[in-house]
Amino acid sequence: MSLAPPNHNPLLVEDIFYVILGFLSEPNRGYSKPDIVEIRTPPKEGRRALVALARTCHILSEPSLNCLWRKLDSLGPLLRCFKKDLRRPLSLAEWCINNRYSHRVQELEVSDDESLVLLKRAASKPNFLPNLRVLIWDIMDGRLTFIRPLLGSQLVSFKFCLVFNPGNCKELKSFLKTLPSHCPALKSVSFDFDLLDEHVAESISPVLSRAVCSLEKLAHLDIHAPIDAVALRHLVMSPQFTDLVITIWRSQLEDISLLPSDMPFSGMKDITLCGLDLGSITGGLRSESQMFSSIEFRLAVPPTSQLTLSFLTLLASPPRRSSLQSITLTQKNVTTFSPGHSKLELEDIHYSLSRDILQPLVFFHNLHELVIHLKNPISLNNEELVDLARGWPLLRFLRLVSTSGLSAKYVTLQGLLLLAVACPKLDFLELCLDARDVPTTGAGMDVRSASVKVLRCPWSPINDPRLVGMFLSKHFPSVDWVMGQGMYGNQWRRACDYLQREDTADVA
Repeated sequence: MSLAPPNHNPLLVEDIFYVILGFLSEPNRGYSKPDIVEIRTPPKEGRRALVALARTCHILSEPSLNCLWRKLDSLGPLLRCFKKDLRRPLSLAEWCINNRYSHRVQELEVSDDESLVLLKRAASKPNFLPNLRVLIWDIMDGRLTFIRPLLGSQLVSFKFCLVFNPGNCKELKSFLKTLPSHCPALKSVSFDFDLLDEHVAESISPVLSRAVCSLEKLAHLDIHAPIDAVALRHLVMSPQFTDLVITIWRSQLEDISLLPSDMPFSGMKDITLCGLDLGSITGGLRSESQMFSSIEFRLAVPPTSQLTLSFLTLLASPPRRSSLQSITLTQKNVTTFSPGHSKLELEDIHYSLSRDILQPLVFFHNLHELVIHLKNPISLNNEELVDLARGWPLLRFLRLVSTSGLSAKYVTLQGLLLLAVACPKLDFLELCLDARDVPTTGAGMDVRSASVKVLRCPWSPINDPRLVGMFLSKHFPSVDWVMGQGMYGNQWRRACDYLQREDTADVA
């Protein structure tokens, strides 16, 4: 922070003033000087205050305008610097007015036609926004000819959304070939392509793979498109990557299994792999030097019980068990096409997730988030779940549910009370519950947890919504939303209504 001379007004110290502006741009968080990647949108009241400050005096004007223009979700505000008739050539005076504000923009989202109108006029002006650091391009049909004025050596974060079709294939390939040379400083990239199937997607795989390997400063990558074996190896073996989200297609599973025995994923802290079966990645968990803080696998097929146990056992090897704060296993939104598993197959004991299978999870004492959202049946009663949960004193988010609605055992409302004791910081909970019996005596009846805010109970049997609502109001007074699913969904909606009535009566 700058030091103010004696008797100097502290409001005129730049660092102090930016902190004050931070409470206008986002009341609950401070504001750093405009040289960071994370940028926040000021609320309506904050924008009005910033405009008023900018008009107050010259000293306050520049910092206030920096904060006001720092993030734009459209180029509309810049477009309005010009006269309405954009069919004629723009004058030098109009561009000068535009330049007064354009250099302040550090984050931009382009998702509207109004932005494209201005970009078309700025086609001859490379580096149109000279200090732009973060760009989100969400024009679903591409129109990549308009993006060139926004690219430059100052860009460090880029998210690109596109619905891929044969009509924009040539344009997309040309863009990907030139991206590394236009934006050599990129550290974070997200490619969100809406691809129809593997054969269509593979047509852009070679050029996309070369682009990914050519971005030398890249440390964070989120890519939902296929890459070739060379790029895949580069990503999982490079020590510079700290955050990786990639989709693995069926044709690439062999590439994963053939990775060398030295250090895959060694530098990564956060990793998400999509489209796998669990066995294809287990071989990559080889070293205690893989200090993940977050790991997510979006699986193509439900794993067997034994495969799940093997994976969790390898994952829990020290010191990885102390570094992991988030574990997610899910089958939602996978992009590969694989044979389904019938309900009869999933009911087989070889797919059930019991306490014995999930036992390695007790070693993750720093766990903040746990999601197991698979088709596999969950088989846990009160004692078994609480036995696991005693190892998670810092847990805030728990989602432990079968997407098939199959449960060999259920946790009851009394087990819910014991879980709240084992995990005192828990604020989001999704479990299959047996709420047919509402306890009035027994262990945990003196529990009153103020931390749980959201309770989701899919496929959870319930008899008396009124009693359940009263029970939740008494023991979980901070819960403001309860949701059921399946054949009991209406009863849980009624329980939520009773819960909210009880809360209203308590306030009255």
